[in-house]
Amino acid sequence: MNTPSSEPTEFIHPKSILPKLGTHKKKIWFVGYTNAGLQECIQDMDNAMANGADAVIYEGSDFKKLDEILGELRKRYPNNVMGVNFLGPDENLYTFKETFELAKKHHMQIAWTDFSGVDLINEAKETSLHLIESYKPKDVFYISGIHMKYSTPVDAAKTIEKSALQAMGWVDGIIITGPKTGVATDWHKAAKVRQVIGEYPMGAASGVGVDNIKELLPYLDYVVVNTSVSDKNHRVIPEKMAELRKAMGN
Repeated sequence: MNTPSSEPTEFIHPKSILPKLGTHKKKIWFVGYTNAGLQECIQDMDNAMANGADAVIYEGSDFKKLDEILGELRKRYPNNVMGVNFLGPDENLYTFKETFELAKKHHMQIAWTDFSGVDLINEAKETSLHLIESYKPKDVFYISGIHMKYSTPVDAAKTIEKSALQAMGWVDGIIITGPKTGVATDWHKAAKVRQVIGEYPMGAASGVGVDNIKELLPYLDYVVVNTSVSDKNHRVIPEKMAELRKAMGN
């Protein structure tokens, strides 16, 4: 009896996708908070992109509001690189279903979740990496974290190098952070990860600014930023964005 056969899916290395996610070699992806409203999100997009950002990733915990704002933004900016990160409540830290749903509906090029699932943490139940993969739209660049801020690993002895190796293939881009929002990512941590992942995409999403970017930059492909380039209401400050872009080069 003949068995059905299919052509194998061509493997596309995530590294080859990065050039499509911004015009600069080292990417700046600004985090646009949707807590205020549509006009503030438009302002962030205009100010960020005009001063060196490569994309804006919109983040929010109100699904309906985030859905509506992304719809309006995509109509206004049909060709801009955009992303989404839906933040769930504390009892639902794994928000890949909602994030991927919004990314697919609004043609977001980037989907970001805080926790990739390769690390068991005390703050959330174990999830299936295969389940996450089944929800991921094939044309979305998926970034997620290892040894993330505000999480406590079940195995305190697990190294970040091991987590990085486990994350490769499940995420398109690895995210590392400092211990909390606004606190700088340790460049030693970035160096350790880079040593084991080779050219696999990696970025930092905590406390990256002009004061520390030079020591981090050799190890990163992108930075996901807000605090260091925004005001107290999390709106982007054009001058600070321009300074960061200058420090990161073209």
